[in-house]
Amino acid sequence: MDDGAEVDQAWRAEMLEDIASGDLSRSTRALLSLTYNEPDREWVEDLLLDQLREGNDAQLRSLAVICMGHLGRLHGLVSGRLIIVLKDLLGDPVLGGTAEDALGDIMHFAWIL
Repeated sequence: MDDGAEVDQAWRAEMLEDIASGDLSRSTRALLSLTYNEPDREWVEDLLLDQLREGNDAQLRSLAVICMGHLGRLHGLVSGRLIIVLKDLLGDPVLGGTAEDALGDIMHFAWIL
């Protein structure tokens, strides 16, 4: 987590509720908001990886991949587990192109732990 940044647990809970709502518009806004505003990068990585579960909405899964690239750009740092997952997705007919874009963002803007 970024030094000095505090986690707003009530806001985080509200965003998680929106993601779980089943309303794609609410889920999308919440996932983007957490990606851009949540100070705990590792926590967001866990959340994004969780969104890739089979059975989740295809648009939300795609957005989670896009957000992985955003996370690298915003924090300048990602864990190696994101790279592994993104590389595994390169052959996916639906998420492959998006994964390639996210990897490009991460390789250009971020360090990998």
